[in-house]
Amino acid sequence: MNKQYVYLTEEEQTLLLHVLFQQNYATELLACELADMESGLKPTDMTHYRKVTTLFDRLKDAE
Repeated sequence: MNKQYVYLTEEEQTLLLHVLFQQNYATELLACELADMESGLKPTDMTHYRKVTTLFDRLKDAE
């Protein structure tokens, strides 16, 4: 699979984050990421896993 990267301006990044948070998609995306890592569908290391779980917990606490 050929991965294509999309380069976003800082304004576009901010807008995207705003929409992700506003629609509660950020938490859902993190939950899917964690599920994929825990089931072995996505290779990961413990540092990345801990960062994702910490961020997920922070967002869930803020809801």
